[in-house]
Amino acid sequence: MPETWPEGVVARYLTKAAEILGEDITVDVAEGDGYATATCKGCGSDHRNERVYANVTVLPWAIDHAATCRAMPRPTP
Repeated sequence: MPETWPEGVVARYLTKAAEILGEDITVDVAEGDGYATATCKGCGSDHRNERVYANVTVLPWAIDHAATCRAMPRPTP
């Protein structure tokens, strides 16, 4: 069963690592407090901008990053 999206997440993109490994490693795009933020769950990189510019900077960054990121998240103990 797919994981429930975290609150505020409006878009999710599978990373290259997710395609290779068949795991749910995503770049999540969230909106809140006047900002849009894209955060990679693999490597931890992020990109933030005013929400009004989300479609111009945050979404393209999330799509491009997800297409190339091969990082795996650090396992939790």
